[in-house]
Amino acid sequence: MKKLIAVLILILAAASVALAADSPKAAVTGLYNTYIKLKTRGIPSAKELTQYKPYITPELAGLLKSAGDAEIKYKEDTKGEVPPLVEGDIFTSLFEGADSYKILSCDEKSDSAACLLEFKNKNPGDGKTFTWKDGVMLVKGKSGWFVSDVEYKSDWEFAVKGKLSEMLKSVISGDYGD
Repeated sequence: MKKLIAVLILILAAASVALAADSPKAAVTGLYNTYIKLKTRGIPSAKELTQYKPYITPELAGLLKSAGDAEIKYKEDTKGEVPPLVEGDIFTSLFEGADSYKILSCDEKSDSAACLLEFKNKNPGDGKTFTWKDGVMLVKGKSGWFVSDVEYKSDWEFAVKGKLSEMLKSVISGDYGD
């Protein structure tokens, strides 16, 4: 029985290491493949967040959880009679989000990296494809690479600006422009 438990522990440890991204591109690919699959809009639910966690830093996961908690409290305080604090996509600068992405480059420096991504969104109404670029920042942890932030790089009038972490901190602090 002890041997069986030891083998199970080794298998679980190997599985968790296998989930760790061994390069910045692998972490970005994991995050955005999950994003495309889930089609998350607004702050991810607790269930969605568990699927993002293998690719993001504990700090970013904590901000997402706290922002989710703030959303829940806001909904309770307003009795659900107003829209959520955050609507639309938070992982890219286009409100409607992306249908696809491509990693254009990753610049790795010691324990940090910055990747530039190209996103596309095909409008179902007219079939036109909108293309834009955003950045992703990463850090190297003990078990691999993790996304630490998203930098919104688009320059059209109503694009989301700044960084994901800044937006989440604003939601958490209650500074949402009443």
